[in-house]
Amino acid sequence: MTSKYYNPDVYDDLEIINKCTYFNEWYKMVEPILLNDEFQRRKLFLHHESSVWEHSIMVSFKSFLVAKFYNLNVYDATIAGLLHDFYPQAWQYSKELYELDPTYLTRYFKKHKKITELHGFVHGKEAAINAKKFFPELVNERILDSIKYHMFPLTIIPPHYIEGWIVTSMDKKVSASVFKDIKELPNYVGIRTHKAVK
Repeated sequence: MTSKYYNPDVYDDLEIINKCTYFNEWYKMVEPILLNDEFQRRKLFLHHESSVWEHSIMVSFKSFLVAKFYNLNVYDATIAGLLHDFYPQAWQYSKELYELDPTYLTRYFKKHKKITELHGFVHGKEAAINAKKFFPELVNERILDSIKYHMFPLTIIPPHYIEGWIVTSMDKKVSASVFKDIKELPNYVGIRTHKAVK
């Protein structure tokens, strides 16, 4: 499907980081994911004030830099950072996403009964399942663990690997940069949903 949202040449989409020293090294690792049609749809998944696409790229690139600096597993931190929010259902409404395929918003319109079903508690596990489904050749146990537990302490179980801790920390750092109002904290971590917009 051709869409104004999917750009096969994603270089321009990455202008915020494509001038950085290590950009080409990072890009070689993530290119198959960035060019994937399903991943590109994350441009339409809202993530607070930006998109899941933009947020995930920043978490991945920052995780890459931290892992490189500390001589850790750069590949695992980079891929886990990019796929940490690769959940199948959007939790914020997007008109463009609704017009593309309303099934992506099924969870958004669903009434939750248990707190443990809310986005902040479940999307790490869902993203790990989705990552394994779409990119089985690119993920491993360390990456999947890092994705699954990146929402610690909401997940209760912390990441089991240092690369997971890097992704968890960079996710919170990137997210905090757009967080403006303490009253919005429940929405921010996905434990209270916005009113449905139709």
